[in-house]
Amino acid sequence: MKKDIIIAVDPDVDGSGVAVLAPQTKTLLLQNLTLPMLVDFFNVATTSYKKENLSFVVVVEASYLIPANWHLSWDDSKNRAAAKGKLVGRNHEVGRQIVEFCKHLDIPYEEKLPLTKCWAGKDGKITQQELDMLLDGMGFPPIAGRTNQEKRDAALLALDRSGLPLIMGKQKINRKK
Repeated sequence: MKKDIIIAVDPDVDGSGVAVLAPQTKTLLLQNLTLPMLVDFFNVATTSYKKENLSFVVVVEASYLIPANWHLSWDDSKNRAAAKGKLVGRNHEVGRQIVEFCKHLDIPYEEKLPLTKCWAGKDGKITQQELDMLLDGMGFPPIAGRTNQEKRDAALLALDRSGLPLIMGKQKINRKK
């Protein structure tokens, strides 16, 4: 079902990537928020959306739904493997907590498996340049400044959920600093 506002979240312990997308007006806001800041944002935003009679949904990347989620390299030591497992588990728990807050605050939400990693960046992640080209091809204004991986992943989740055709632009974008 089409929504007026899509809030997509890429959970992370240090600051989740959050994308707020209004597909009809082609506006996209990206930010990083800690879990307490995200709950505050949910309270303010959802109150505002309800007053304006806007339909909305929170989309949470739910990699915790994958039964086996390995992030190991062939040369990882036992300590390195344990550290990676701990970090992945912590990020998964942030995602679960976001869903619990949505339930508690009566916010419509969806849990979404991670999108296929098919981009040119490390481990198939989307790069800054690719996101710029994607937004350009879809008719969105460029994002000012740099984005980090969590913001870019949240943007992809929101764009995927929007139902808009994902079209890559043909030119490199000169970003405003």
